[in-house]
Amino acid sequence: MNREQIAYEKGYRVTKDGEFLNPKGKKVGYIPKQICRYEYLNFIIKGENRRIKTHRLQAYQKYGDKLYEDGIVVRHLNGNSLDNSFDNIAIGTYRDNTMDIPKEQRIKRTYAAAKTSIKYPKDFVLKLREEYKVIKNYSKLSRKYNIPFTTIFHLINKRKVFKDA
Repeated sequence: MNREQIAYEKGYRVTKDGEFLNPKGKKVGYIPKQICRYEYLNFIIKGENRRIKTHRLQAYQKYGDKLYEDGIVVRHLNGNSLDNSFDNIAIGTYRDNTMDIPKEQRIKRTYAAAKTSIKYPKDFVLKLREEYKVIKNYSKLSRKYNIPFTTIFHLINKRKVFKDA
């Protein structure tokens, strides 16, 4: 069973306006200042803390199990990742999701990504992964190497992120 299904089964809901409600009907949810650009809620599943994003629960309520089909992502039609209202949430392909972004912003993002994309040496990435096994803390590694938290996460968890030596 997926997180959204479990949360729904436990009584969590998202209103038509996009507000995350706990099983008692109280508004909950956390909008992060950095790292994740989506509203979410942490809750316990089988003794483990799990994060569920508001837009994914809204999509599950709206589309059911279609949310889990291959190649399907949740889209924010107006481009605002904090607007989880019923009418703003849709499902589609990655391409659909990209096309939801206004053309000028897409061009800026593509240019910025190409300009700032850095490939790290293989030996550094492997060292970082070994260090993470001991430290188990992305933030500490981020501070130690002065590399953004999200980049550290990506380097540790993605298969090929380094240039071939």
